[in-house]
Amino acid sequence: MPKTKDFFFNEHTRHGLKVGLASVLAYVASGLLGLPYAYWAVITTVIVMQMHVADSIQMCLYRFTGTAIGAAMGIAMILIFPPTPLFTLLGIFVGTSVCAYLTRYNTRFRMAAITVAIVYLTSLGDAHRIQFTLFRVAEIGMGVLCAFFVSVVVWPQRVAGALRERLRGQFVELAELAALLMDNFLSLQKKTDPKLFDDLARENEKNREMFHKVFVTERRLFRDDVGLLSLQVSAFSSVLERLRAMLILLNEAEGEGFEIIMAPELGELTQATAAALRDLGAGLTHDCSRLERAISAIEPRFVELRRQGVTQRFDAQRLFQVLGIINSAQHLGDYVLEKLRREDAPHS
Repeated sequence: MPKTKDFFFNEHTRHGLKVGLASVLAYVASGLLGLPYAYWAVITTVIVMQMHVADSIQMCLYRFTGTAIGAAMGIAMILIFPPTPLFTLLGIFVGTSVCAYLTRYNTRFRMAAITVAIVYLTSLGDAHRIQFTLFRVAEIGMGVLCAFFVSVVVWPQRVAGALRERLRGQFVELAELAALLMDNFLSLQKKTDPKLFDDLARENEKNREMFHKVFVTERRLFRDDVGLLSLQVSAFSSVLERLRAMLILLNEAEGEGFEIIMAPELGELTQATAAALRDLGAGLTHDCSRLERAISAIEPRFVELRRQGVTQRFDAQRLFQVLGIINSAQHLGDYVLEKLRREDAPHS
């Protein structure tokens, strides 16, 4: 039973059902309106329907505006060139080449070029070529409308939801890697894989693309907490860059490592920061008191050890590394704390 439930409620099954529903709706609606070739509406629906709402809307706009531009160009070709073999070839050349050239300014002209070819050629021999072209636009518009309606109303799968799930897992991974980085530093400054954060860096770029879709498209239709999502995306990016800088510091110094006397304080700071990161990624309310105490404990402990002359055991390169990582860990905690205190952060 669980497997059957998972099959019927996973996003791919829902997407398949939605495409089928939108296709049937486009065919029936075209017939009711008396559009002669309802299959154009069905084909359009299948083309523009995407897994997520934002992608479907973008494809709907791309398809319809491109079709409208191409239809206008096709009508111009019909009015300019008579339907003789030579002028037909010339009309095809002019219409498609102009649209293809204009793709340098907007990708919609690629769809316009396709539409020019369709309406200009399929209307050959028809006594009412302009009316024929307008019917094609109406049929494609019907397909776009049905795809839009089903995408938004029936099981709307939003990019915002997918992005939240991605961020939840990514913040957990970020917290784990931050702990690993500090463990390696405290373990006699153990060298760490320089590509440790490469996968997350690639995911970070994808996060930005997804948030752009949410901000530009989905927020106009749904009441989403875009402020929190924006905070999470920007915080993930900033924390990632800070940890990558710490990784470089860890791997720069050569020679035998040292025991770090501040290991308890640094370990607690890293664990408190990691816990805060996990809650921030999950959109949960976080009690900041532990992180505040961990941050506050760093400075007086370091001043105390410096007065005792402990830092004199390091050479210049190792001293720079140790001070840099301690300072970076403290600033990272401060940064996460600042984000958790912002108005758009999760609150109880």
